[in-house]
Amino acid sequence: MSLSDAVRSMERTLVVPETADAELLNGELRSLADMEAIERTPLEERLPVNDFTRRVALALAARDAADTAIFYVPDGDIERQAECISFATLRDNIERTASLLRAHGIGRTDVIAILMPAVPALYWSVLGAMSAGIPFPVNWMLESEHVLHLLQEANAKAVITLGPTPGFKIWESIMSFVGRLPSGMPIWSVPGPGGAVVAQSDLSRHIAQQGNVASPSGIAGNDIAAYVHSGGTTGLPKIVKLSHTNMSYRHWALQLASKAVLGEVVLHDTPMFHIGGLAGRCLPPLASGASVLIPSVMGARDKRYIANYWKFVEKYRVTRLSGVPTTLATLARSPPQGEDLSSLKPYFITGSTAMPVAIREQFERISGVRVLNSYGLTENTASVAIDPRDGMRKEGSSGIRLPYTKIRAVQMDDKGSTIRHCEPGEIGMLQIQGPGVTPACVNPVHDSAARTTDGWLITGDLGRIDNDGFLFVTGRAKDVIIRGGHNIDPALIEEVLLQSPGVLHAAAVGKPDAYAGELPVAYVQLIPGSQATAPGLIAFVAEHIAERAAIPKEIFIVDRIPLTAVGKPAKAALRREVAERTFRSVLSAAIGLSCESGQFQVAVKPHATHGALVTIVMMDTHSTERDILAGRIQEVMGRYSFAYVIEWGD
Repeated sequence: MSLSDAVRSMERTLVVPETADAELLNGELRSLADMEAIERTPLEERLPVNDFTRRVALALAARDAADTAIFYVPDGDIERQAECISFATLRDNIERTASLLRAHGIGRTDVIAILMPAVPALYWSVLGAMSAGIPFPVNWMLESEHVLHLLQEANAKAVITLGPTPGFKIWESIMSFVGRLPSGMPIWSVPGPGGAVVAQSDLSRHIAQQGNVASPSGIAGNDIAAYVHSGGTTGLPKIVKLSHTNMSYRHWALQLASKAVLGEVVLHDTPMFHIGGLAGRCLPPLASGASVLIPSVMGARDKRYIANYWKFVEKYRVTRLSGVPTTLATLARSPPQGEDLSSLKPYFITGSTAMPVAIREQFERISGVRVLNSYGLTENTASVAIDPRDGMRKEGSSGIRLPYTKIRAVQMDDKGSTIRHCEPGEIGMLQIQGPGVTPACVNPVHDSAARTTDGWLITGDLGRIDNDGFLFVTGRAKDVIIRGGHNIDPALIEEVLLQSPGVLHAAAVGKPDAYAGELPVAYVQLIPGSQATAPGLIAFVAEHIAERAAIPKEIFIVDRIPLTAVGKPAKAALRREVAERTFRSVLSAAIGLSCESGQFQVAVKPHATHGALVTIVMMDTHSTERDILAGRIQEVMGRYSFAYVIEWGD
């Protein structure tokens, strides 16, 4: 037997046999033809275990009980001794958490809201809740009213939350509306770093009192495994249901796409309330028998962790890098300084936003690891398409569809009906179908316009598919900047700006314009020490962009571009900011009053019906002036496609 054959033979043993086909994993993934070959076997034969909690349990049992399942460093300090949770302890805590929930009447269809950052208890809270009922990880950074709205819409029966902890307001947020929750709703707490233990609600104390009650059998593939909410970028977040088949298929597909094997060490630096964390970077690796390293409770938001990123890889022998493109852009400019990266596997998957070619090439050069781009969405349990790990890739694409997942680009009319399928290379609305697609949203209103009559999910993304099956996502339909009827892809502007040596992050959005509808503008965050200026950057874009209409009318240099929890530029916040800036200016000119001096205020906020609502607050105005001012405001605001209200101050 040759050395290569021996290595392959050894690799075949490093999987969980009930949930992984070693022969399939060791095969090559080069093209759409390989995906189609896999599909000749029915998916039912690929997924003999549909219960996702069972997949995790099998993986945990395959590891030595004394091995470390979770390495925990709360603050990004590479010198700190990690807290280590063994596989035996993790398994025990999951079982006891499930037992606790059942003892309080939680059943298979009941929802448990979970609000906590990356602390070890997050794992047994989510997986214990999944064994007993339906976990619902909630973005703990949302305003308390949004959190309450989500808990009420989900009809949550219990809450597991971070207790009083310095630097966090999660507990205080829950306590601010606890009186509006159902009477007697169980609330358990977990102390964060330096936090206080609330004896009455302490999760550790409660699960320690539970016996190891065996989990009831009979979880079916179509049972709901979890709720995940969207980012709420166009209004209030919507809650998406994920089935056990959704989660099991996602694990199987990601394991195949990355050739994941038993015994890896993966980074948990993405929040689990986001689909990319829950169904991408956190639970699927665990279901393949990986150990998890939590380098900070704040994940990639912690600058100390990012500064020590390569040292964490070396110290803990990390096998898979982690990071969305915006994080990788930062890391590419802070290369390893002699750290040993030999533990890394040859590729890892990223996604969530476009990655400039120059950044990818630089990152691959400094890390020695191939970056596999991907495309996914919450309603498909994350990934739809991924670069083939062993094959070619095409710049600007998000790879090829995963096995058993179908994707098409179509032309749709203004009523949301499909007119025709697009030709190869033609841009259209992307629609998907497959085992990752959610069975439904919690609120049926969110489903009404999201499905075609023949059962395909309408993604809301624009893209094209070439003759080789490669997917190119050209923009979010609602993110497209529409200038006088001309559609401008924000990525055209952003990719050029990111080529400027002084630019760290860039985000292009549409500025409201009374004539053109929208004009392109961009927000830019510079590399520390950069001397770049807004006029200079506009000139740079003008030299390098082919589409003249896409040259930004203004560039705003800011100290920090706001990012979502997974590192995407917070486009919704930026659109609201530039709208507020615009309306303050045009209204000031029309009514002769000043925002700066406090004579009136303008706020643009998400709205469940309108998407965004402009609130104009007039201060210190006499009643005799109000009709005149209202008329002038109406004349100005009537030129824009924004809903608005006027409020009169005392």
